[in-house]
Amino acid sequence: MRRIAYVSSFVLAVSAGLASFGAWDLLPPSLNGSKLHAAQRYDSERLEELRGIIEKEIGTPNANEPSQCKLIAFGSKPCGGPARYLVYSTAKTNESRLKQLVSEFNQIAKKINEERKILSDCMVVSEPKAEIVGGVCTINRN
Repeated sequence: MRRIAYVSSFVLAVSAGLASFGAWDLLPPSLNGSKLHAAQRYDSERLEELRGIIEKEIGTPNANEPSQCKLIAFGSKPCGGPARYLVYSTAKTNESRLKQLVSEFNQIAKKINEERKILSDCMVVSEPKAEIVGGVCTINRN
C-alpha cells in the first residue's frame, strides 16, 4: 500500500511539474491526453522555425568596433518582459529583418504563454551590456 501511495505521489508531482512549465503541450497527444488544436501546433512549429531563422540571421556576430554590437529582447516571459537578450552585429546582420523576425517570435511566444496559461518565476531579466571580444560581439554578464 505504501508503494502505491508513493507512486501516486510521484505521478502527481511529475504531472504538476509538467503542467507548471507548459510541458504538457510539448508531449505527443497520445501522452498528454488531448489533441492540440491545429492553431496551437502551428504556433509551436512557427516559433521553432523562427528561432532557426533568427539564429541563422545572427550567425557569428563578428564586428570591427564595439558600436556594431547590439542587443535585442528575445522571447516573452509569462509575467511580462523578455525571456532573454540576444547579441548581434550590425556589420553582419540585417537589423531591420532581425527586428521583424524577433517581433513575430515575441508575439507568438506571448500568445502561447497566454493561451496555455504557462507559469513563470516572474524574475525580471535585466538588459545586459554588449561588448566586443576578439572581433565577436558577446554579452557582458558582469
